[in-house]
Amino acid sequence: MELALRFCFPSMVIGAGAHLQFKAGARADFQPDAEAGYIPVVGTVNYDRFGCRVDRYGANGQRLPDNDGNHQAGRKRVLFVGDSVTRRGRIQQALEQIYGERAYEYWNAGVESFNTAQELIFYKRFNSALKPDKVILTFHNNDFEDTPLVFADNGELQIHFMRRDGNHINPWLFSHSYLYRWLTGLSLGMIDRQRQRAHVAEALAGFKATLEQQKIDFSVVLLPILKPYEQWTNREKWSRENALSLFKEQQIRSYDLFADMQKALTEGVSLQETPGDSWHPSVQASQHFARYLAEQKILP
Repeated sequence: MELALRFCFPSMVIGAGAHLQFKAGARADFQPDAEAGYIPVVGTVNYDRFGCRVDRYGANGQRLPDNDGNHQAGRKRVLFVGDSVTRRGRIQQALEQIYGERAYEYWNAGVESFNTAQELIFYKRFNSALKPDKVILTFHNNDFEDTPLVFADNGELQIHFMRRDGNHINPWLFSHSYLYRWLTGLSLGMIDRQRQRAHVAEALAGFKATLEQQKIDFSVVLLPILKPYEQWTNREKWSRENALSLFKEQQIRSYDLFADMQKALTEGVSLQETPGDSWHPSVQASQHFARYLAEQKILP
């Protein structure tokens, strides 16, 4: 049966989960992690020792203190955390153009395909050492996805989202046995949305409590699906409604970009970075969002 499944289902997963559409690359870039599933390798050409993108502040992530040990020239340090939208930095760059660098430093800790729970783990381990003054979490539709199951295959990471808690999956058997994956798929059933909501609620509460304890200002930007609302799936609508209700329940300051997206649509702005990609905003859409966020005074 093992041989038959290998021959008939070369895609490897066989209903046990969904292979993440993100090529993690060699293990030199990312590494499996027992708590987060996977994390970037810090202190490399991609992420500095604070878990931030290596940018104009230097590959070693220097804190740039002045003579009094404060941030350079008294600037406030703004840290952006999130998934691939954060990582690509278009909204952040547009905000930088509006606010300039006289009063702020801008740090980017975005990681491709991270969810809120993974972002909290990464913040506690690495980003918090940066000692930011403000943390802006960009929240997306896929932040309700589970922490993935990750294993190495031929020197590359294979990343799979499971339909239930991956802690109950044996990673070795999952990576080596097609029969195990098939049997796992039979036992998992449908996605439990309320459980996913509870996981996100726990992660948001963790962010809020951690940052309140550190006396760091915290806010969330809710990203829309970049297409007309009538084209949204039920899952996408559910994600938006539950994100808004969670922010309200936990009294987290949030900025909803949905209305501004609709305004951009009426103005003829091309929303998507590439045609058919409803997750990543184009440069023009990012600039539109940044102007709205500035109007809402996301930074003083």
